[in-house]
Amino acid sequence: MMLALAGCAGRPVAAGVPAAVPAGVAPREVTEADVPYNLTDVLFCREMILHDRQALTLAGLVEGRSEDAFVGGLADRIKAGEASRVAALAERLRTWDFSVPDAANPPMHDMPGMLTDAQLVLLRGKRGADFDKLWLTTLARHTGYGMLLAEKARDDGKDRTTKDIAGRLAVAQRAEVNEMATRLARLRGGG
Repeated sequence: MMLALAGCAGRPVAAGVPAAVPAGVAPREVTEADVPYNLTDVLFCREMILHDRQALTLAGLVEGRSEDAFVGGLADRIKAGEASRVAALAERLRTWDFSVPDAANPPMHDMPGMLTDAQLVLLRGKRGADFDKLWLTTLARHTGYGMLLAEKARDDGKDRTTKDIAGRLAVAQRAEVNEMATRLARLRGGG
């Protein structure tokens, strides 16, 4: 099977393109087996960068809107972990000669779990328990999609480093979703 990854890379590997070979060696076509990553790896890195950046935006909304220790602690964990993961995933993309999504001008996307501008405005207008419930509900949905994205990369990716990142992330995000569900149940029950 030939690999064609047009549109995302600086130097795409395309079917029928001779591989760079030393002088005196007959050129051959590059096959999927020659490439150390696959499309799942690339999409995971690009989408998770966008996903993590929005999680950082969500974490930044907590200060001044919530007095809940769990919500504040979760926001602090997000701030501590997401930026380093964005850097690691961006490095994977650069290693493969793919562009990193621009933080200042992110590409248009329609990923499940991502918040619209209107949803972010709604969150910004809430305070106290109303903010906490909406923030946790929103973040749980957002994190749940990230977990699914990570599970897909862990299961279907090719690059070992990316699969390792995705595997650890899938476990951590499943635990976070469960924590958020427990806290939401307490907030809704008044506890």
